[in-house]
Amino acid sequence: MEIGHILQQFAPDYGICAFETIAGQLLSCRAAAKLPARPRSVIMMIFPYRFPETAPRTLSRYACVPDYHTAVGDVLQAAAAACAAAYPGFSFVPFVDNGPIPEVRAAAAAGLGVVGENGLLIHPQFGSFVFLGELVTDMLLPAAQLSPHGCPACGRCFAACPGDCLPGQGRDTCVSAISQKKGDLTVREIAFLRRGGLVWGCDRCQDVCPLNEHAKIAPHPCFSLYSPRFLPEDPDFETRAYAWRGKATPLRNYTLLQDDATEF
Repeated sequence: MEIGHILQQFAPDYGICAFETIAGQLLSCRAAAKLPARPRSVIMMIFPYRFPETAPRTLSRYACVPDYHTAVGDVLQAAAAACAAAYPGFSFVPFVDNGPIPEVRAAAAAGLGVVGENGLLIHPQFGSFVFLGELVTDMLLPAAQLSPHGCPACGRCFAACPGDCLPGQGRDTCVSAISQKKGDLTVREIAFLRRGGLVWGCDRCQDVCPLNEHAKIAPHPCFSLYSPRFLPEDPDFETRAYAWRGKATPLRNYTLLQDDATEF
């Protein structure tokens, strides 16, 4: 079976970039030790996570589904096993988020979309509402032939940003980053969090992106659970994308937003 037919069983779209394309931009991490001895290709795969919205959310869309590190990781493990079985003698090593591959750059190089001004990959069909995962292999595969389309650089994402994250000025006021900080927030950070309005994360730059206007809503089957609101007594807390921070941080944000609502 051709490798493309195998990959299509696990993700709605994939692309391939030569490992040498991103070799000089690898991220420093312990997981880099898992790379094949002679990596030659990076198979990038997308996992759409956007669900139809029937009720107000208090969470960023990516946090409304189970932790993608686990959900996507399980799919990648199965994909790697299927590829290895079909092509004995070659290695297929899966990574998702916390590996050495600069995923957005690699996905763009693999022909899966463009990089927006907000730093996110924007897929032509599913927009920026996708998780990325990859298989690094020592098998030489044909790399993508890139198309000339790109981000329109319209500036809407920066204009809509509740943290006023402007180009070249860093991301220390990014509301998503603030929502993930431990401990007490400063008065300024609380104001930004309340401006964003979500207990965890922020979607504002994605909501206004013109390339997301007609993004297809078709979540990957690995995201079987959808829960758009943070609940202080969530029985499924350990499966959430924010569980790694512990309950104290999202609960702090929840309380701050509740307090904000009672001030008016």
